[in-house]
Parts: sequence; structure tokens; C-alpha cells
Amino acid sequence: MPNPTSNQNHFFLSAYPILKRNQPSRFTFFEMIRVPIVLIISMAVFQSSLFAKSEPKPKVLIVMSAASILVLDENQKHPTGVFLNELYHPAIRLNQSGFDLEFASPNGKKVTFDPESLKDKYWNSKEEKEEAIRFLTSLSSFQKPISLELAIKNNQSYIGLLIPGGQGLMTDLLYDTNLPILLSRFQEQEKTIGLVCHAPALLLTLPSGSKGEGFLFQGYHVNSVTKIEEWFIETFVMKGKPKVRKISDLLKERGMIYESSVFPANGYATRDRNLVTSQNPFSGEEFTKLYLDALKDSLKKFSF
Repeated sequence: MPNPTSNQNHFFLSAYPILKRNQPSRFTFFEMIRVPIVLIISMAVFQSSLFAKSEPKPKVLIVMSAASILVLDENQKHPTGVFLNELYHPAIRLNQSGFDLEFASPNGKKVTFDPESLKDKYWNSKEEKEEAIRFLTSLSSFQKPISLELAIKNNQSYIGLLIPGGQGLMTDLLYDTNLPILLSRFQEQEKTIGLVCHAPALLLTLPSGSKGEGFLFQGYHVNSVTKIEEWFIETFVMKGKPKVRKISDLLKERGMIYESSVFPANGYATRDRNLVTSQNPFSGEEFTKLYLDALKDSLKKFSF
């Protein structure tokens, strides 16, 4: 990087011999104007070096559900939203690793956190939960997400896509016509895609034949919330069943290779090429490591 102080000194030193060699009475017109010109140029170089723009950071697009209500058993309303720690854990590490974050939601609507995700059992401490809320709400892009239409338009500027879980996405993102376009753009460019817990269900929005033919992720290894975990959530947490269930079976029907932890509520994530998926709110560490590794591989292939 050029040293602005050394540049300034160089110009001032180049002007000094002229000042010393020529008395004012003996200056030619050219010499008289040369000194102030040199001084002006030196100051311009000095200031431009101070305010030079740094290289832009690689940018990750984070797509969130904007739903706050989930319908269960066709008529029961249950509060929902983005699952806080499934968003926070990868987002804070991306931020610390030098990535720029841009948030998007259907119609650019501000999101809510799933009330379930605010319970202490999902956090190492109350301080960690409070820091998660402070961090996310301090980001202007989180407070004012862009629309999915704009995200599609800007897709070339992103190195990766991240979609946190929460039952909310089963209400809006699963039926949003922009979502499959966005997923297709990232997959066709082989950019990193990260889907957490329920978010792998969004792969079902992509076109496919009756046996999975033409499906962009056919043959990929995938993970998601398990059937046992779905049963537990439906029975003891929500006390009702959503419209779309048994995500693991639906992914296998598309020709994906499903794998999971033997134990429910255990941290687990998997990566296959550019696709990273995880199982539940307790998989933040496993997912984030694999997702960052995939992004680093993308940085070797793409320039942003």
C-alpha cells in the first residue's frame, strides 16, 4: 500500500531545491508557477491516499421468512418466525470472518423471531441470547431487508446464500414463486447454499420429474429436521401438525441421499459440493464450520 506521508515528503523535497536555488527576484514565470503546482499535487495525493476505498467484502445473501403465524391442523394458529440461533450462529461468524451480509425477505417485510427460539434451552447462556438480539438488530440490512425480486436481480454480487430455519418458512417461502428462481441461480453458478433445519424443505420448490429427473440437486447428500424431531415438535411444542411434514422422506423422493444423526436434538450437518444442510437448532457449530469451508472454496473460484 502506498505511504501517503512518504508521497507528500517526496513532492516537498522535489520542490525544495527550486526554492533554495532561485531567489524570488530571479524566478522565471515557469519556476514561479511550478512550486505551487507541486505543492497542490502533493496535497491531493496525500488526501486521496487517506480516503482511498478499501476492497469490497465478499457478500452473502441471507433469506428469511417474514411469516409470524403458522396454521396447524388446518385451522389452529401458532406463532412462528425465524429461529434466532439458527440465524445468529452463522451470521456472527460470517461477520467476524470478513463477509458482508445482505438480508432479504418476501416483499422486503421486516421479520419476527420465533418465540420458541427465545427460550433459554437453545442457548449457552442468557448473555449469548441477548448478544444475538443486539447483534442482529444493530444491522441496518436486517432491519430493512430487500425483496426477493431485488435479490434475484442482484444475484451476481453474492458469493453465497444462507436460509435459516424456523417453521415460518413453511408458510411463506415454501410457496413464494421467487424462491425457486433464486435457488436455481445459485445452483447453476455453483455458489454456496446453506439451509438450516426446516430450510432444506425449500429444495422441494424446484422443478422435478416423477422420479426426480431434472431436479438440480438429484444425488446430493442432504440433512434436515428428522421425522422423530418433527413428531416431538408437533406433539410437545406446537401441539398440532403443519401442512407439510416428513421433510426427509420428501427429499429422498426427489432423489437426494438423506443422512442424519442417530440421536434427535444432536448437532449434525453435512456438506455435498456447494450444498450445506443441518438438522436442528443445536447444529450451529457443525453447520457454520462446513458453510465457511464451502465459502472459502467458492472464493478460490470466483472474484467479487
